[in-house]
Amino acid sequence: VSTQSTGAIQQNFNSNIKIVVCLVPNDRKDRYDSIKKYCCVDMGIISQVLVTRNLNPKKAMSVVTKVCLQMNAKLGGELWSVNIPMKGVMYIGIDTYHDSGSNKSVGGFVASINDICTRYFSKTTWQESKQELISQLEACTSEALKSYHDFNNAWPSRVIVFRDGVGDGQLAAVKAMELDSIEKALSKLPNKPEFIFAVVTKRIQQRFMQKMGNKLGNPAPGTVVDYKITNSNLFDFFLVPQHVGQGTVTPTHYNVLEFRTKIKPDHLQQIAFKLCHMYFNWTGTIRVPAVCQYAHKLAFLVGESLHRDPHARLAQFLFYL
Repeated sequence: VSTQSTGAIQQNFNSNIKIVVCLVPNDRKDRYDSIKKYCCVDMGIISQVLVTRNLNPKKAMSVVTKVCLQMNAKLGGELWSVNIPMKGVMYIGIDTYHDSGSNKSVGGFVASINDICTRYFSKTTWQESKQELISQLEACTSEALKSYHDFNNAWPSRVIVFRDGVGDGQLAAVKAMELDSIEKALSKLPNKPEFIFAVVTKRIQQRFMQKMGNKLGNPAPGTVVDYKITNSNLFDFFLVPQHVGQGTVTPTHYNVLEFRTKIKPDHLQQIAFKLCHMYFNWTGTIRVPAVCQYAHKLAFLVGESLHRDPHARLAQFLFYL
């Protein structure tokens, strides 16, 4: 089946094609993996796989609308943006995923290359199995900085990194290894930019309530808690990123390991919340800044389906959505 799928693409392929859309009868993993591997690794072309049963006539319009938005985003379309007054900033998201087909872990690295956070550069790295820490961040950051410079004809004045996928017990190791690697890349620029590095944690026990008359309710999206229950020895805060229809909202915890900048902590908190609106696969807010979720999607696709680095031609496209 997988050979038939890639053979059909090969027969109909020409240099003018921008995207390959495949309609498949079911969600067989081997077929999906072979299509993605052929398009993303071998050919360097964007692909969209659709399961035909999802095109139910009753829901077809809703599904097709979402798929078209996703295809638009993959091809470089800018679906929406948020107003961040601060210019000249490169936002970086980093996450890791353990490859299902080998004994290695894959790191996803995604960096914004324009001020409104609609264009991105992406790269993957490989580590030993189950290793969360990424060793090749200096090279990734250098390539991202070059892409930023090519796009803007200027270097960023600030770099803000959001690191997902590490627990509180690894903060010291992250600071010693990853933060240092990024600093080395930044030190090679003509003017060293301001630098912020924050570890983002979703799986936490803390929950917050807000008094609403005689009742308790969820705090409004954008609520920040940064005193009393935070660590007195660190710069950390909790952010409520979304509204939930049922149950208790789960805040996201940010541990700021490096804050070498002139901006105020309040500005970082506002930026983190605004970036939660910039994930093009979802029209609402998500739990982490969009660059983190893009890094997760990239690492997941590579670790689950590709098992190799994607084609260099796709580095500035959101092909992994």
